Amino acid sequence: MTPTPAHHAPADLRVSVRELRLMTGRVLLTTAIPFGSVAATRDIVVCAETHGLDGLAGLLDALPALRARHLRPQLDGATAQFPAPDAQPALATAADLLDLAVAAAHTDGSASFTAPGDDWAVRALPPLARRHGVELALTESTVTVTPTPDGPRPGPDAAELRAQTYGVPVTGTLWQRFVTEAEAALTPDSALSRTHAGDSLFGPGGEILAEVGEDEPVEVAS
Repeated sequence: MTPTPAHHAPADLRVSVRELRLMTGRVLLTTAIPFGSVAATRDIVVCAETHGLDGLAGLLDALPALRARHLRPQLDGATAQFPAPDAQPALATAADLLDLAVAAAHTDGSASFTAPGDDWAVRALPPLARRHGVELALTESTVTVTPTPDGPRPGPDAAELRAQTYGVPVTGTLWQRFVTEAEAALTPDSALSRTHAGDSLFGPGGEILAEVGEDEPVEVAS
């Protein structure tokens, strides 16, 4: 795919949840967050945006730090030590926190963790935790988790259902900035990029010329 031409953004618009997920995933691919954590982190950003926690703006603000480094929580037995808030944005480890919280609640019945900062990404976790049958309570420095009495709630809550039905309101300026960052994850248009899909490079007749990543260079006519 190639970047879209620049154009004047509308003052206000509504973005579908599907488009929001797509663009957020692309933006996260330009960071130091491990590929295996991108989908879970994307869902946290989308959940924050659909629940009025300004996930898009928060991600844009965090991009320089997210692109510079990624520190994982340190596990010491049943205790998880998260990086200090000034070391990196809480979004970098919010997916880890959610995984640990769900596992602890179902294994031990309840648990507490030191929160990686009082941050929008941490405040977006309770709706996601409920999908796994876990109630997550927050203070400025602590996350406490317990199993929900009525079990998992896999369907969308009221805020998510409203977003899926009517879209998410976003200012045109913010969305244009977000799309620009997302396009950094795309392969630049070139004669080579137009000859391959996935790992295979194809010739004019559809024959496979090589696999992406092979040592031998492949000449492609422009």
